[in-house]
Order: sequence, then C-alpha cells, then structure tokens
Amino acid sequence: MTRTIIAGLMLTLAGCATGRTPPPTVTMGPPPPAWRTAIVADDVDRIEQLPGAWATARQRLGRRATTTIRTEGDLLRADAALPHPALPPGSYKCRLVTMARVAVRKTGSFFCYIGDEVGDRISFTKQTGPTLLGGWLYPDGDRYVFMGTRQRRPGNAALGYGADRARDQVGVVERIGPFRWRLAMPGEAFEVYELTPVPVEQQGATSKS
Repeated sequence: MTRTIIAGLMLTLAGCATGRTPPPTVTMGPPPPAWRTAIVADDVDRIEQLPGAWATARQRLGRRATTTIRTEGDLLRADAALPHPALPPGSYKCRLVTMARVAVRKTGSFFCYIGDEVGDRISFTKQTGPTLLGGWLYPDGDRYVFMGTRQRRPGNAALGYGADRARDQVGVVERIGPFRWRLAMPGEAFEVYELTPVPVEQQGATSKS
C-alpha cells in the first residue's frame, strides 16, 4: 500500500512539472557605444540633433553664400558621409569652414594630429592655428563621435573633456571622399573642419610643428 501511494505521488508531481510554464528567457542586447558612457548628458542631445542643426545652419545662409556652398561641395553637404571612416594615425592638413548665420567664413590651412588607438578611442589634437582643439574620437558605426575641449596651448591636450564645460566641444567625424574627412561641430556657429592626411614623406616634420 505504501509503495502504491508513493508511486501515485510521483506521477502527480511529474504531471505538475510538465505543466509548469518555463521562466522567460532574458536576451542581453549589445552594449552601448563607448562614447555614451563618457559623454555629459547635455551633449547627447547635441550629437543626436546634429542633422537638424546642420539643416538650420544651411537654411540661415544668405544668397551671398550660394557660391561658397557650391564650391565646398561634399564638405558642407549633410548627406555626403561614406562608409569605412577609419582614420589612419599621423599628421593632417586641416582647415575650418564656419556657417555663421548668413555668411560662410573660411580659414587657411593648419595642422592636426590623429594618434594611435587607446582602447576604444583615438586622440585628436589641433596643433596650429586658432581654436586649439584636443580630445578623443570614439568609433560609432560609420562615424566617430568627437568629445574634446578648446585647449589653452598649441599642440596640447592636457585639459580633458568635462573639466571646463565652457570649453567643451562635441561633434561627429565622417569620411567624405578618398583620404578626406570632416569634423562637424554644432554650436552658435556650425563649424566644419576638413581633414586630409599629410604625405608620408612630410609626416616627421609636421608632427613636430
């Protein structure tokens, strides 16, 4: 009799087990891009709303800027970004084009430097000319996200992003042609830097500038 009761209980428990709903499967998504864990919250909106800021800057330009816009071509065309944005380390010739309300301002050439990869980012330093930028470029799909600061001394990147909010700058780097990139930064005036690598035989001299 005892064996019969035990067997019945085992069958009952087995039936309950087969009818039990299995626990839900938790699927972990991919981790967020590294720049999202390092950026100041207010600057996330500036990155995500960059296309709108670009369109607004273009719309504000007066007719006098039409020729300049046409001449600059892909540099100032928001949808000109290409895949495979990898930036080789070394010296670059840079120039700045600013869309400031109804006018476009341009500077002459100066030098910038792209450093080797450090973990999940690469360094960017503007070595000469006005507006001494320095900071980091974080890969993000077909672009890099720039997080940096207007430095106090040429060729220096000692002042880190987030240390002085009045100096912080954010933007996006995209490839727009063979050996040609741009860094677009929204703000009161929309700034676009053109970056083209310095020839290999000149790299040593320009990196010391």
